[in-house]
Amino acid sequence: MLPMKSTLSLVVLILVAVSFNVAQTNGFAHTTPQLYQLYSWQQTGDIWNFRLLASPSGVNVPAKAVFSEKFRLTGLDALKRKISELPAGAKILWMNRIVSGANAQSVDSKNLAFPPENIIEQVKRYARAHGVEVEIVNFNDRLAPFPQK
Repeated sequence: MLPMKSTLSLVVLILVAVSFNVAQTNGFAHTTPQLYQLYSWQQTGDIWNFRLLASPSGVNVPAKAVFSEKFRLTGLDALKRKISELPAGAKILWMNRIVSGANAQSVDSKNLAFPPENIIEQVKRYARAHGVEVEIVNFNDRLAPFPQK
């Protein structure tokens, strides 16, 4: 019976190793989201609100999820704390429109805006230092309809 137990132990060990390896790569067993959507809007004065959402499907984000007070990040420090929690290798798409199916011009999108360039650069530098890429997706820029870096 010893050879049978050894064989069974080896098979279990291989299965564990394979599943761990798949979870470490971009395989199907990977449970940590790698793509996120970031939305921003100005509250009052120099105060900016942000919402960072995991984006497993990439589309169909309801406006209520973006503007939820429960998950709103108020101020740059709150956004940086949230970014620091993301896994290295994650990618953030910073968007100025709520994309919901075929309707990229959602009425709720009118409140969304990008903060001044110095804030955008601070966020990009902070994210880069934590192994996270930030891409600007400007739906207002008709000359460049694809995501900009």
